[in-house]
Amino acid sequence: MTFLYRYIRLTLLLAALILSVDVFAQKQSSVDSNAVAFQFVDRLLSEGHYTAAVLGIPRPNASQLAIVEKMKLAIKDNEDWFLHVMKELEPGQPIPYHKNLGISEAEYAAFMQFSQSVKMDKLGAIALKVIHRDSAVYFEPKDFGDYLKYLVIHLKDHTVMVDSLRLLYKGQITMDAKKTTLVAGPWTGYSWQLEEYRKDGQLIADQNKADPTQMDIKSIKLVIGKLDHSDQCFVYLKSDIVNKGHVLAKQDIALLLTKE
Repeated sequence: MTFLYRYIRLTLLLAALILSVDVFAQKQSSVDSNAVAFQFVDRLLSEGHYTAAVLGIPRPNASQLAIVEKMKLAIKDNEDWFLHVMKELEPGQPIPYHKNLGISEAEYAAFMQFSQSVKMDKLGAIALKVIHRDSAVYFEPKDFGDYLKYLVIHLKDHTVMVDSLRLLYKGQITMDAKKTTLVAGPWTGYSWQLEEYRKDGQLIADQNKADPTQMDIKSIKLVIGKLDHSDQCFVYLKSDIVNKGHVLAKQDIALLLTKE
């Protein structure tokens, strides 16, 4: 495992820790079903032109950034411990304080305060066209988010495809005012996901125990939601496709759509 790969992985893990609420883990029961999810998408994403706000996470201030950098260095030196702790945590559960984090208890308290208040906000805007053709939904973005062209939502067949890969239905998501990941407010939606790790064609149960330079990774997540207080649509698409350590696709797109 190269140093660069380890550093990138630790950076991503720390980013996941900062976004302490796992939006893909808020599964509901009751009327939760794949069919209902596609009816929801059909109503929400009608054909037409949209203005899409590009969402992102504001950069931490100087003091917050200093704490994060200290944690990065400490986690790099205690990677096995960190991976073990993160694996044992429940979705959305924050990591408890430990000296291996490389910060004081006061710095940890400050870190938890700002990390749990991080929300995605508007960084820019693009034009986007939604097309309904042959009982499927297609996306035509302009100037940003070209990867969305590979996303196809088949309404009749109840399937979601990204770059010819099928995502499985994961569940309903409810993000109330306390849990919402968006500055725009609370929202409700559904998610689909593909998570596959292979070595020599064989599925790997624990990817942390495998050499990443020998792994084939297909990790794609899609979330489509509606804001509670408006008709705006939240679309989140994250994709990591790796072939034996070589990154073939890496995308992280978050948009808030308003129909024109």
